[in-house]
Order: sequence, then C-alpha cells, then structure tokens
Amino acid sequence: MSGTLSPSVQNIDNLCHELALLCGSATPVELFELLAKTLHALTQGQPVALYRRLSTGNLRLAYCYPLESTLASHHALLAIHCYDDLAASELQLYELHGEHEVWGYIGHPSAVYAGPSKWIQLLIDIASQRLRLLKAERMTTRQLGLKSRRRLLSRDIKRLTSIDDILHHHGASWCDIFQAEGIALAYQGDLHCFGECPSNHRLFHQLQQLNQHNAHDEIAELNGSCQGGLAAQLCVANASLGWLFLFRQQPLLPTLVADTTLQDSLSYWMPLEASMMIELADDLAVAITAQEVVHVNRQLTKTNQRLEGLAHTDPLTKCWNRYYTELVIDDLIHSSVGFAMLMFDIDDFKKINDTYGHATGDDILRDMSHLVQETLRHDDHLGRWGGEEFVIVSKGLDQDTSLKLANRLCHNVEQHAFSIAGQLTISIGLTLAQPGDQPRQLLERADQGMYLAKMAGKNQVVLC
Repeated sequence: MSGTLSPSVQNIDNLCHELALLCGSATPVELFELLAKTLHALTQGQPVALYRRLSTGNLRLAYCYPLESTLASHHALLAIHCYDDLAASELQLYELHGEHEVWGYIGHPSAVYAGPSKWIQLLIDIASQRLRLLKAERMTTRQLGLKSRRRLLSRDIKRLTSIDDILHHHGASWCDIFQAEGIALAYQGDLHCFGECPSNHRLFHQLQQLNQHNAHDEIAELNGSCQGGLAAQLCVANASLGWLFLFRQQPLLPTLVADTTLQDSLSYWMPLEASMMIELADDLAVAITAQEVVHVNRQLTKTNQRLEGLAHTDPLTKCWNRYYTELVIDDLIHSSVGFAMLMFDIDDFKKINDTYGHATGDDILRDMSHLVQETLRHDDHLGRWGGEEFVIVSKGLDQDTSLKLANRLCHNVEQHAFSIAGQLTISIGLTLAQPGDQPRQLLERADQGMYLAKMAGKNQVVLC
C-alpha cells in the first residue's frame, strides 16, 4: 500500500495518540474495538472484521466494525468459518500473532485508498504485543484464583463424597473465575450441573456429538442448542473420564447474538480461557479419581493405598505427575529450603514416535525416567511435566553442584543404550530458586534455559 494517512489519522500526533490508546487497552475486546476503528479510518471506511483461530484450525468472529453497515452490506465478511474461506474472499488480511503462533486474522475489503502499509503494520504489531500482555496479565490473575481453589479442592477430597458435593462447594468460585453462568460435569453416563445450563436432553445430545466427532480433541467450543458452551475432556493417564462444560450467555460480540444466521460464526470464549479450562479439567479429573480412591478406602484399605498413589504418580513413567510436582514446587518456594530446578526434554522425540511408533516412544519414556532416577540423589525428585518433558527438583544444591548434576545427566543419557538404533540426547534448562520467586517465574526461567539449550545445538545445559 502507498499514500498518505486518511483525514482521521493524518499526522504523527494523531497516529501516536491511536497507538497510545492501543497500548492502554484494558481488555482484549477494548483492544479489538480500538484496532478495528483505526483500521476503518486508515482504509477510508472499509468494514473491518477480526477472527480468532481455534485449536482445530477453524475461525470464529471475535469483533467487527462498524457493526450496522457491516451487517447490512458485508454479510459474507461475518460468515467466515476457516482460513480457506478467508483466502477465497479476496479480503486484505493481516495476522495477529500470539505467544507461539498466529492468534487470529484481521480482514477488510481492499480499499482504493489506504494509509501507508508501514503504519498499518505498526498498528498490528502493537496490537499483537498488547494482546499478549493482556493474556499474560489475565492468565496470572486467573491462575492465582485457580491455584487457591486447587488447594481447597485437594484438601476437600476426603471430605466431599460426590461430584455434586464438589460442584456445590466450588462451582460458584469457578463460574466467577471464568465469568460463566453455569458449569456441568458428564461422568460415567451421569450429568452433574451447577448454575444456568442447557437442559439434560440438550446436554446428552451434545455429549453424543462430542464423543463421535471430538473424541481426540482436548477442548471444543459448542454450537447449536448448546451455543455459548465450552467443553474440555476429563482425562487421567490418557483415558477419558468424561467432559467438563462451562456456559455463558453473551458472545464476545453480544450485539450479533440476535442474528440467527451468524450463530455458528460467533466466538464466546478467548483462547486464554480455553487453556485455563484445560487446567481446571485436569484438576477435576485428578480430584474425581482421588475421590473414588477415598471411597474404595472405606471398604478396602490396602486397595486404597495403591490407588491413592495414582493421584501423585505418572502411570507411564512411575515418577511424579505434573499435578503433584506443582504442589511440591509451591510448598518449597514458601519454605526456607533452597533448591534447584532442572527442566529437560528428549531431543527430536517426535522423530522417534514417527519412525518407530508410539509404543516404542512409551518404552523410551519409561527407560528415560528409570535412568534419570538412578542418577539422582535421595533428595532429588523427578516429575513428568508433559509429553517428553520432565522436571527435577533438587534440594540444597548450589550453582556449581547443580551444573555438575545437569551435565552428568546429559552424559549418562548420551552414553545409555536405549531400545532403538541411534543415540538419544536431552537438553536441560537449569535455574536456582531466588528469594521472592513465584512458581511461574521459576518455571519460566527453566523453560527458557531449555529452549536456549536446544537453540544452541541440543545435548547441553543452559543456566538461567
């Protein structure tokens, strides 16, 4: 694009003012509104639509401007469901980048006259950065809320005797955290509801569709009679226990809710909220499993002792699971005990699964866990963080000793004869707990170290 700025943003002062407004946006929706209005001015009045990208690759409408004229004359702009629709529409497109990938797209009809592309790109870049910051801020606030409820839920496992009890004691807090009107749990053929939810008939019909078409999806935004719902699987050890549902009545763009032709295009949830819901579903899956363990304990103490350990242990590798690892890290940070954290994963693990199959990949994970635990001291503990990622918590080590431990792990893995042809290596991020650290800061430093180790050529240790 070329030319001068349109009249509403025709000088640097006005443009700086628009950028300042973007930087000061308090919510994602406010950010979308300011960005759309500014682009509308830069393109001499072209309607602007913003779509967010779902994990499935589909698109949902998050915002459009101006609303009235867009509805009247550019209905096709609002009925886009996937990237192929966007490509076929011949719209002028811009990408909004999230933390790791494309968050969504901004589109408008090509304008005969528009502001210089460098100013438009600057607006998009600033908006992307502000969106990432807002997501991080909201993630922190909601994680604190969920962490508080997680501790209460963990303490309540032996006191609460049913899923209905769990929802009665914690449902209002969860709805408040997610700004939802209702929450439902589908477990072993039964429905348990709190707040305002669709009828059981609608929910059972939705469950049938989810189990048929979304059996492998971690999370799904619902359409049809359950529009406004977000569903996440309850899983333990890769086994599906059921589904968790959250419901809200207003989409991100509430003015469009009356247009029935656009119902399936509207977005009710932000990606941040979806990722937070997955955490809640994981907590509930563990809580429900642990609750059943407690029930069995009242009948068979010996059986209960075995099952209760499952709440803390990863079934595949027999080391700590992520849930218990997070609890231990949190307890250590709030104590006076100094400790080091090592985060590592297996280099090029995807190639192993692709080449030899997932059964062999599972064998490698089991062997890796056994090998690492043989290398660690009695006070060192290993937890599986997810996939091929592991976390080691090592109490009482200084920097030099921690580095020696981490390098010894790299060496031992490199020299070990695994059950596949070829050599395996790991990349390790190392950090030491500092006064005033929060668990998230500690994990981010370790994760950054692991990332830098990979970027530097893998099979090495980076201290952060």
